[in-house]
Amino acid sequence: MKIKLASFNPLTADIRGNKEHIIALLKAPAPAADLLVLPEAALCGCPMLDLFEDERLLKETLSSLKEIAKETKNTACVLGFQDKLGKDFVSAAAFIYKGKITKIYDSEVVSLAGKDLQIILGDLQDAPAQDADIIIHLSARPYEKGNVPERLDALKKFAKKRGVPVLECNLLGGGDGLIFDGLCACANKKGELTLLGELFRERVSLWDSEEKSQPLTYKADPRGEVLDALSFGLGDFVQKAGYSKVIFGLSGGLDSAVTAVLAASALGGESVYAVSLPSYCTSDLSKSLAGQLARNLGINLEEVAVKPVLEGMKNAVGHIVSHLKDVTEQKLHSRLRANILFTLGGEYGAMPISTDDLSELSVGSCVLYGDTAGRLLPIGDVFKTELYDLAAYINKNREIIPQGIIDRAPTSELRPNQKDEDTLPAYPLLDKIIPLYVAQGLTPQEIARKCKAPLETVTDVCRRIDAADYKRAQTAPILKVTRRLFTDLQRPVTKKINL
Repeated sequence: MKIKLASFNPLTADIRGNKEHIIALLKAPAPAADLLVLPEAALCGCPMLDLFEDERLLKETLSSLKEIAKETKNTACVLGFQDKLGKDFVSAAAFIYKGKITKIYDSEVVSLAGKDLQIILGDLQDAPAQDADIIIHLSARPYEKGNVPERLDALKKFAKKRGVPVLECNLLGGGDGLIFDGLCACANKKGELTLLGELFRERVSLWDSEEKSQPLTYKADPRGEVLDALSFGLGDFVQKAGYSKVIFGLSGGLDSAVTAVLAASALGGESVYAVSLPSYCTSDLSKSLAGQLARNLGINLEEVAVKPVLEGMKNAVGHIVSHLKDVTEQKLHSRLRANILFTLGGEYGAMPISTDDLSELSVGSCVLYGDTAGRLLPIGDVFKTELYDLAAYINKNREIIPQGIIDRAPTSELRPNQKDEDTLPAYPLLDKIIPLYVAQGLTPQEIARKCKAPLETVTDVCRRIDAADYKRAQTAPILKVTRRLFTDLQRPVTKKINL
């Protein structure tokens, strides 16, 4: 038996468009196969959120399944879709062959070309044991750093336990910050990996039950894998949002440098618009490093002076406030930068993106509607210390990010000679404190002992994390590449926590 596994990238809720894409795959003359396998949620996309229970989309789904069924004369198809079971909306699979549709809600055995196939939805380890020659698992599991080897190990163990080949087909695509890697793989009855498709790429892999394949090993540098995930997630989000270009501020710092690398990789340098936004507190080094990076990447770089706009705003309110507070002026400075980026973005037809990282978002070291402004935060799930590791990987063959960017002290340059460590602990310590407080729920006293850090420093960081909830509640979607700290937490904005 020959089976095609498709790394399929649907657009959420675009039932008709996804249907046409599926039919095109069925009609493709090569490679010939008995069965086309598409992932969970292939017809509806993911995440659907409240649209998952939209009766209008359900009606369109059922109609589309019938149209797909008309094209399964020579090749059967199995795919995931939204359905209604009684009063409940559920994730389901459809096995379609010669116009007949068999709905599967958990696990079911179907017959094709003399083989019994067990189709499984949901957690593979929870699937019931059923007599089958081949097992096919449809999934829509988001990518997280380190979970590809985990999933492949689980696949191999399951195949060995059941003693039959097991095929995995995971969803591909990026939506609302989630990244699906499109993992397509097969483990034989001995628990050996015999097929592995390329991650983060729309393609079809062919598995032949009669073909003896050599065992494979998944090898990938975790840093390269994360960069591939972020680049794919950024490009997919931009395209599905109706754009082909992005715009952001290029400061000469590490955050915007890594963001620029991701954007150039995802969209091509010609579609990336970086803007240098110097003011009275911007160093010549910042402008020079930004220029070097732009040339290395082949991206567009413009310069817009913020100082005249800042002075104009100060004059506009001068009859009310003769001298702005330092913190007020810094926030105004940041918001004017955002205003300029959105203005140019509108003219270029480019989507504004933010360059804030997870460290900054965690402690609120960012300005709401300023540097947080954008349709997407590509590195909002990456700690500052992790960005240094990514930069080293980016430069492993040649210097793409100027070494001067990596070596300089982080700064937002909202006032003269400003450095992040003026108000925050060094990032190696900060990035240890944050997950201990948020993810592990340790007290400041426990964290201080564990990190061998001053209690007052740890307490200050914890207070900043709690105080920044209102900012995180109002930021753009963040590309998820880890078991992110704040995504699944319901944290009130108005509160008081006594540490």
